[in-house]
Amino acid sequence: MPDKQAKLWSAEIEAVYLREGREIWALLYAQCSDADRAYDALQEAFVRLQSQEVKSIRNIRAWVLTVAQNWLRDYARRQNHAARPADFLDNIVGKPSDPSEDLEKEERNSRIRQSLQQLRAEDREVLVLRYALGWSSKRMSIALNTSTSAIDMRLSRARKRLCEELEKVGIDHETV
Repeated sequence: MPDKQAKLWSAEIEAVYLREGREIWALLYAQCSDADRAYDALQEAFVRLQSQEVKSIRNIRAWVLTVAQNWLRDYARRQNHAARPADFLDNIVGKPSDPSEDLEKEERNSRIRQSLQQLRAEDREVLVLRYALGWSSKRMSIALNTSTSAIDMRLSRARKRLCEELEKVGIDHETV
């Protein structure tokens, strides 16, 4: 009978992973700005979930997110360094372009990443959810357990702070 119970838990955990994994990864990525590290945190949380009594966990998504966020904090303490930018996100396959334009674009993207790193984690989180995942304020308010008006205020303030950081590195926020 324990084998059957384990298979049921594994199926339930797999369903949660398939349904929630990408969005949890995005939240983790917003915190650390490292795609691989966010994926590692997500995987570690699901491995730990596998050893838990799943039925006793009221909200599996929240549990996984909390465990993964704690793993990221522990990792950062162990490594004692800041998050690295994910350069591969800028390498989009397409028609050949002018190398000087590519260099300018790479420099501009580097300055944008630098500006994003200057923001608080909470600011990066709402910006990633809105602009990378296309979430509505309502959906963010549910995921972050707050009101829609609070999300709108956080977004407004995060955009303003990002504009200020972009200006510091010489980028006109109107062109981004």
